[in-house]
Amino acid sequence: MANNYVETAFNVPVTPEEASLLEECFLVAEKLSGDFEGTPSGEMAALASLYAACSDAFSKFFPKQDHEEDPFASFLELWPYPDIPSFDADITIDDNRDDTGRVAFIRGHEADVEALASLIQKVCKSALPFGFEWASTCDKFRPGQHGGGYFVITGTEILGTSTREMMDETLRSVRPGLRT
Repeated sequence: MANNYVETAFNVPVTPEEASLLEECFLVAEKLSGDFEGTPSGEMAALASLYAACSDAFSKFFPKQDHEEDPFASFLELWPYPDIPSFDADITIDDNRDDTGRVAFIRGHEADVEALASLIQKVCKSALPFGFEWASTCDKFRPGQHGGGYFVITGTEILGTSTREMMDETLRSVRPGLRT
């Protein structure tokens, strides 16, 4: 058996407002993944109370959806698997960027890079377009278990691929008819 990890570390330039909202998003995700994992419908009142305690900025960026009982439904859309709402990353805000903003340092050993890319697209409008890299590692030496990739985030799309996909595309271009 081998353990696989997705690691990343990057700085995002943000406004003070974006910095506050990013920190709040990390805190809300931590609460949802810890206290409310597998929330039965009877605990919707607790979720509603948690949502009511969120900032106006959070409610603006992640509004309640009329057709959803869970007040965090729009927030949970950040994750490819919304039943596991965790960025599996840490955030630190540095005030030393310049007079106009701050820098969010995001890093994780088992990071959900897709969710982080979605969060940046939604919350960090001043940083767009923005990109970051990630590494896929394994605690054993096994073929195909090490690599990485990148995301480039714009206001309308998230582009990116893994090194495996880049390599396969390159191989197809130099060896026509190759299947990977």
